[in-house]
Amino acid sequence: MIHRMLNTIGLGALGIDPITAVYMMSMRLRGERKSLVTLFFLSFAGSTILVGTVLAASMGAAAAGFLQSILPDDDSRFWAIAEFAVSIVILIWVAKRVFAGPGREKKQPRETVRGSALEHVVMGFVFAVTSFTDPTFYAVMLIGGESCSVVTAALLLTLWFVVSQCLTMVVYAAIQCNRLDALAARLDEWKARNLTMFNRVLHGVLIVVAILLTADATAYLSTGGYLL
Repeated sequence: MIHRMLNTIGLGALGIDPITAVYMMSMRLRGERKSLVTLFFLSFAGSTILVGTVLAASMGAAAAGFLQSILPDDDSRFWAIAEFAVSIVILIWVAKRVFAGPGREKKQPRETVRGSALEHVVMGFVFAVTSFTDPTFYAVMLIGGESCSVVTAALLLTLWFVVSQCLTMVVYAAIQCNRLDALAARLDEWKARNLTMFNRVLHGVLIVVAILLTADATAYLSTGGYLL
């Protein structure tokens, strides 16, 4: 169980989603009541965990076996080609970020927009659907399915949700504690001071990853064996 939990935490970290946190922050800044924000959050969390648990309990183990039967072996040439492709995508993305000119941000006037409770519940489900496109969600679902326990699958998916939506939970806590304006001010202050350094570190890490992937793929094509 500990091994499954550690894997789930790692997958959750890989699947961290800032979009929902930004959307929830915008809801409150537009004037939505805290109760409606709570409805959206509970709908989003409940739908994600419930659907994942049902899928894990009904077809998780079978899906895991099917994936193992169709995926290439560890020594397949497929992984070398995939590593080359990923490294090229990373380098193109970094190049666009480095050489693109700074964009101008347009400040929009704050408006008061209030929707119905049903609209927020539906929107929470819509955001949950976006989780179903995350590969880490399916990986955790398969881990839960292999356990052959509905309780274990639900606990693992809940853990994955907490880790991957840690930013959303921070924003939700700030809203409930009436500290959203202070959080937004701190984010603006951090961005003004550290954004350039953060981008440099991010680009450097991605370039190193691209180099390692290229070296690993080149080693396979040259010697028939992977370095990593």
